[in-house]
Amino acid sequence: MTQLRLVPLECGWLSTAASTVVAGLNGNVDLPIPSWLVVHPSGQTLLFDTGLHTDLVDGVAARYPLMARQFESRFSTSDVVSARLENVDVDPSSVDKIVFSHLHFDHCGGTALVPNAQIIVQRSEWQSGHHSKLIEYEVYKPDDFDLGHDVLQIEGQHDVFGDGSVLCLPTPGHTAGHQSLRVNLASGPVILTGDCVYWKEVLEKMLLPPFGFDHEMQLRSMGYLKALRDEQGCKLLFGHDEAQWADLDRSSKGLT
Repeated sequence: MTQLRLVPLECGWLSTAASTVVAGLNGNVDLPIPSWLVVHPSGQTLLFDTGLHTDLVDGVAARYPLMARQFESRFSTSDVVSARLENVDVDPSSVDKIVFSHLHFDHCGGTALVPNAQIIVQRSEWQSGHHSKLIEYEVYKPDDFDLGHDVLQIEGQHDVFGDGSVLCLPTPGHTAGHQSLRVNLASGPVILTGDCVYWKEVLEKMLLPPFGFDHEMQLRSMGYLKALRDEQGCKLLFGHDEAQWADLDRSSKGLT
């Protein structure tokens, strides 16, 4: 029987001052921008996030002038999510589902390139993504994600394929409806943390960004993920961890 498979897709990089993403840190950080391909034994495919928008080939300011004050991108046409999918022999138009961790620009920019997938998103996140004040400040840009796809708005934990193999786990705080994804591989359970946890040090020291929907809520979500790691043996794959990213198998074989 074909095993459940998880394939990391590198969809560009962002660079910024460390204090932009984690309060009180010094220096600069380079952030990998991942999309994650899940291949179910049934043959169905799922993407967890879709990376950066194609406009960012020309720089962040080409699409997000306010965000360009803080972020620089390293992003080429070979980094767009459709190209990354084709590199691992997946037709972007055949992808069945997109699960969004949340709707910030570096997590949903490639959605137009995956035209036929059903979007699965927490209802509170979808609502936040259309809030006029948040749109004004470029926290959200509906043109990135509200493109006519079938949208399943969920509330709480959700069994994506109905067999317990892939679960959406609510981890709010970074945004109102942030969620992580548990993938129960044959080698052991893996959790894609999204931006609930940027990288390992953030979790060990319980560090927070200078912004966010609710810091206390995010700390609870971080504690929940840490408990899943320490008490249930779940492997955590962090949202923007440069060191961890370098060690991952990004071939079509992926993790099984």
